[in-house]
Amino acid sequence: MTRTRPAEHRGRDLDTAGEGREFVTRFYREIAQDDRFHFYFETIARVDWHAHVLELTDFWTGLLLGGPHQEADDVIEAHRWLHDTAPFDRQLFERWVEILDTTLDEGWTGPVTEQARRRGHGYVWAMAKRLTNTDLRSQSSRHDPSAES
Repeated sequence: MTRTRPAEHRGRDLDTAGEGREFVTRFYREIAQDDRFHFYFETIARVDWHAHVLELTDFWTGLLLGGPHQEADDVIEAHRWLHDTAPFDRQLFERWVEILDTTLDEGWTGPVTEQARRRGHGYVWAMAKRLTNTDLRSQSSRHDPSAES
């Protein structure tokens, strides 16, 4: 079965700052609208989405294009207070990965896109391990691009 790309697929890789901004905008728009994340972002953290998307764009474009970005430990520790307030569970981490993979699949293709996928998975599972003291990665399904032919 051939998988067709949605009309909004960019047909590009995440190899420019502009594509990085578009990815972050699409990805975090989905995160912000997801019922699982709404409680954390709107009720507890009361996120200023404009400011947060700017920070996240700097992070992702720096990570993928070799510019300055926060280190993994800093990103994880920045979320600790939120986890301590309302503990994250496996389903939250899995949903984040699902939204990441869907956003990438629906918008981009190429080596930097796959680097974004690997780095995103690595960060979220490292966060899960650090904050929950459990290796949730081994219990999760993994994205298999070869299954999409």
